[in-house]
Amino acid sequence: MDLSIVSIKNNLRNDIKNHEYKTKIINRVKELGLHDIKYKLDSEFLSLICNLIEYLVSSKDKLNKKELLMLIYQELFGLTEEEQNIINKNVEFLHSNKQIKKLSYYKLFKTGILEWIKRKFL
Repeated sequence: MDLSIVSIKNNLRNDIKNHEYKTKIINRVKELGLHDIKYKLDSEFLSLICNLIEYLVSSKDKLNKKELLMLIYQELFGLTEEEQNIINKNVEFLHSNKQIKKLSYYKLFKTGILEWIKRKFL
């Protein structure tokens, strides 16, 4: 029997998407070797995670991006209440200074090609 016939909607769909995106981003961070505790409050690392979320999550997903960010940070580093407040303030700063933005398709294509070449030939 094929159980995929039964559709998943609303909160369940959002939870599945949240988990899927969280897993993709955490895998990418681990692939790059950036899951070190020294990046816990690093603004450059925060910017990277925010931009990855911005790239993955579309407006039709109807997901809370800040909540997703906190889930990722919680799984990677385990945050205290104070650290969560610091990250929230830093996200607001990045957002107000327009440092969180979607990447152009050209840049994504170029980066993908470079990564493929490095894996294939180096």
